[in-house]
Amino acid sequence: MSDRIKKLRKEISEINEANRTHIHRRDATAGAEQERRLQRLQEILDELMSLTDWKKP
Repeated sequence: MSDRIKKLRKEISEINEANRTHIHRRDATAGAEQERRLQRLQEILDELMSLTDWKKP
């Protein structure tokens, strides 16, 4: 589980960097790319929550 969390953190970091890099783009694909990144972040959040649910009493 620890390895999976590390991989998810790395992916979050990569998405964050992509967001910073493309924040000023105003072309047709920028919005779609942003939406895809936000969707992936939500998927990661959901997975992290499921990985840590076992800790709750």
